[in-house]
Amino acid sequence: MLFHCSRPLPGSSFVRLMAAFLVLAPAIVSAKDPVKVFVLTGQSNMEGKGRALHLDTYKDDPLISSTYGVLKQDDQWVERSDVWITYPTKSRGEKHGPLTVGYGTKGEDSIGPEFGFGHTVGEALDDDILIIKVAWGGKSLAVDFHPPTAGLPDDAQLQARLERAQKKKPATTMDDVKAVYGHYYRLLVEETKKSLASRGELFPQLKNRDYEIAGIVWHQGFNDIINRDLRENDYEDYKRWLQMFIKDLRKDLDAPNAPFVIGELSTGGIPKRGSFQVAQAAAADLPEFAGNVLFVPTAEYYDTAAQELFEKQYWKGTPEQKAEWAKVGNDRPYHYLGSGKTYYLKGQAFGKAMLKMLQE
Repeated sequence: MLFHCSRPLPGSSFVRLMAAFLVLAPAIVSAKDPVKVFVLTGQSNMEGKGRALHLDTYKDDPLISSTYGVLKQDDQWVERSDVWITYPTKSRGEKHGPLTVGYGTKGEDSIGPEFGFGHTVGEALDDDILIIKVAWGGKSLAVDFHPPTAGLPDDAQLQARLERAQKKKPATTMDDVKAVYGHYYRLLVEETKKSLASRGELFPQLKNRDYEIAGIVWHQGFNDIINRDLRENDYEDYKRWLQMFIKDLRKDLDAPNAPFVIGELSTGGIPKRGSFQVAQAAAADLPEFAGNVLFVPTAEYYDTAAQELFEKQYWKGTPEQKAEWAKVGNDRPYHYLGSGKTYYLKGQAFGKAMLKMLQE
């Protein structure tokens, strides 16, 4: 706070003014802008299968080189002091700390979209940022993330599912079957609220700070794209459910206007685009979503060089071939080959889309 006077204050007035300033100072410090919270959710491709070492391989690539210096300095991956992340994982419990590598599922240097996203919004926003990543592999919108307003399937579908379940586990009841629908949607809401409530304990820098849910990113779809019933009607149900999911999640997180990114599920790149991706894009077309929901393509970032090595089976070839493969990939096409380059660029694209909506 700056004071300007055209003439000197009398001594007693100056003392009173300074006393008032000292009383107000703590309140001024605590009145910082709310922490901007971004929720990143989906299935395995949001969990993240990339390796940061792949960014070293591509550090001279024009798509990477312009931001590589922000990511790594003095051979160390940067830990940001303005972006924090929490990610409850199945195997290790909740992982949290400053944004850096290691928040994927492939080891200590693994990355998912959060890495590119966090650096992108962190560089652009003059705010403290908290990323809450809540993702589970192998989960569908048809069942696991099923939105509340979509309701349950009809009785015939429920009965068929019950009979299939009872072949594996005879004690399964209809209530068990019904409980599966939306289980991971409810868990997503629960885990997000839990992370928000404990933000001061997890991150002392954020203690006593207000927050706002500034945006949500959704990157999911593999278990739905292979669903034969959904495919038969060109994924029209998926589109409808995704629209419901957006509205329900905003409501349940008390963030009715939070910008929402739909990250394209394009495992296999541009040649694999089809009616599922069309349905994902169409989900953003509701008039009420104009300006606050964006579909973001990712097929363009699929690593075609890694694909060539995968097709030549370098991943199980000679030691030299395996070493070449390890520089660019570590997984199969349904996980974008585990390409750190791809996961970084996807996250960066999600971040740019989010910033566009926040600015507009």
